Amino acid sequence: MMSMKLSLVVVLTIALSGCSWFQLDGDDDVREPFKLESITKEVDVKQLWSTKVGNGTDDKAIRLVPAISGSRIFAAAADGTIRALQLETGREIWRVQIRDVYSQDERDNAFSKDVDAITGGIGVNDDQLAVGTAAGEIVVLNQSDGSLAWRARTSSELLAPPQLDAEIAVTHSIDGKISAFNVLDGEHLWTYSTSVPSLTLRGTTTPIVTPEYIVAGFSSGRVALLNRKTGMAGFDELLAVSKGKSDLERLIDIDGAMGIVGATLYVAGYQGSMVAINLNNAQVEWGHEASSVVGVGEGFGNVYLAHEDSALSAYDAGSGKVLWELDALTYRYITTPVTASSYVVVGDFDGYLHVIAQSDGRFVGRRKVDGKGLYSQAVTNGNLVYILGKSGTLSAFEIR
Repeated sequence: MMSMKLSLVVVLTIALSGCSWFQLDGDDDVREPFKLESITKEVDVKQLWSTKVGNGTDDKAIRLVPAISGSRIFAAAADGTIRALQLETGREIWRVQIRDVYSQDERDNAFSKDVDAITGGIGVNDDQLAVGTAAGEIVVLNQSDGSLAWRARTSSELLAPPQLDAEIAVTHSIDGKISAFNVLDGEHLWTYSTSVPSLTLRGTTTPIVTPEYIVAGFSSGRVALLNRKTGMAGFDELLAVSKGKSDLERLIDIDGAMGIVGATLYVAGYQGSMVAINLNNAQVEWGHEASSVVGVGEGFGNVYLAHEDSALSAYDAGSGKVLWELDALTYRYITTPVTASSYVVVGDFDGYLHVIAQSDGRFVGRRKVDGKGLYSQAVTNGNLVYILGKSGTLSAFEIR
């Protein structure tokens, strides 16, 4: 199954060589990123600290988003390094190398020098953090000192960060399976399986774990609401109907971030739709035709969608009314939009961090962050922004 999936990924990468996020060097149909125009600066994006976490990765599907827990921020690099840092200063509290939790024989079988060690992460609860490894496992560490709490096999590679709360840990593997584990000891509780289409994007959505249920999106374009204890689906709905004659034209993969506000789920798929789903009755409240790889963000009563071509749209969360659209970042492969203070923040392939007014979509600030580019979404804490660059460097900024 693993080799078949990887083969299909290669086929898809070639097939989508003319599309944003999937370009190949030398392709005649490559769409040129829009050049950045000068802006009127209304806010300062002040760097507070910056630190190297580990080596970066050339795999765009490995987007290792840092995680905040209390006064600490945890960051992982594809080379296997995990660091715990003070949120305010960036001072290191501890660091571990994920390969060290494996025996020598296990390392020889699971990893190689040319393969990234960590492929999915980071997820946190109040006391633990979790990553997915190239060995096809979830590894859970104690936040206090980075010691191993437990590790468990998953059905295949994890590209999405495992999600934790006080009771369960949930993974989404690239073979379309959602698995739940006891968060205390790693006991496998249940697995929810779906069929994987013959052609998919390389990536998986991050499950959303709530006190009542688990929400998952799949490469088939379906969204499921799962029972926490049994893994049974309360509903399993197709987000959009695939169109076209070829497998590529019919691709409606859900790969990007989803969002929940109250009882409403906001989700967008590739070559599908942007929809708001009432989780109480599984009814679509509103929807727009859209295509997205990195998904949605929410805040200020709005939902923000990064389109596949890197245009950015803001919708009223309740009505779905389009509030504004921004196309100045087209083909710049922007990251999932996040909110900070009263702003929307995205990164782009060239390493710029863009600060956008949530009210009307105008640029209010910009800063070059990483010379190798930004592909992982930022995490925010009030007006503070933390983002991991493609070079493996984590930087903290204050918007003021």
